[in-house]
Amino acid sequence: MKKNLLYRIAILLAAVGLLLLLAVIGSGAAYPDLRFRIGAPLGLSLIFASLLLLFICWVWEIHDGIKGKQYLWAAILAILGCIVIVRILIRL
Repeated sequence: MKKNLLYRIAILLAAVGLLLLLAVIGSGAAYPDLRFRIGAPLGLSLIFASLLLLFICWVWEIHDGIKGKQYLWAAILAILGCIVIVRILIRL
């Protein structure tokens, strides 16, 4: 139950962050404007918090797979996650 709630909170934070960024973009605000100086960092922070929560959900899913003795499922999740992380780090 807690994992499902955590996932829903992550999705909600991401949606609010994206809506906030779209509102800043739609308003046409630029740097000196207060809407940009508050809205853009807040929207990006919400999206970053959402990514952290989704990472926690992913690790929790691997833990549940190992706990339930579904080793193949846990290994597939871990390998795919590592591939995604490595691809992101290579682009930096």
